[in-house]
Amino acid sequence: MTAILLLAATPAVAADEIPAPSAERFANAQTFDWSGFRLGVQGGYAWGSPGVVAGDGAIGGIHGGYDWTLGDAVAGVEGSLSAADIEIGPDNRLTSVIDLRARLGYSFDRVLVYGTAGGAYGSTSAGFDGRGTAVGAGLDFATLQNAIFGLQYLKYKFEDLNNTGNSLEIDLIEGKLTYKF
Repeated sequence: MTAILLLAATPAVAADEIPAPSAERFANAQTFDWSGFRLGVQGGYAWGSPGVVAGDGAIGGIHGGYDWTLGDAVAGVEGSLSAADIEIGPDNRLTSVIDLRARLGYSFDRVLVYGTAGGAYGSTSAGFDGRGTAVGAGLDFATLQNAIFGLQYLKYKFEDLNNTGNSLEIDLIEGKLTYKF
């Protein structure tokens, strides 16, 4: 009986009186702007690819770059300089890595999912240096207006170290803390 009385007391609303979702409401849903210069630190764990390198170790350093926001898409460039202590053979360790990569991703407001690829340069304790490639993917979280926390996977591949014919492949998982200017 109570339900019938409540239903009778509720005013009727015609379908043409219900507001339709507006495109303007959804267009303004994206509030974080990824555009601008970035500078930060990163650190992680790296290991050699099976059959190429048997070791593992730590890697960490600094990174910087610039992003452009194009609607929900984000394009940018990033470079990093890392010190490493990764065993790559008897009496030989990867000691440093420098890379410069392009980034392309999709943002869900304060979350950015991206792929990255570019060139890299690595040095070893035995004096072998080599150029190579860096490819990977990442996930960034803009928790504050200027602070971005991220997680990134990279695969470095160095070919023909010092013209010796030796190659080196390293997989890396790292955490990142970035300040956006």
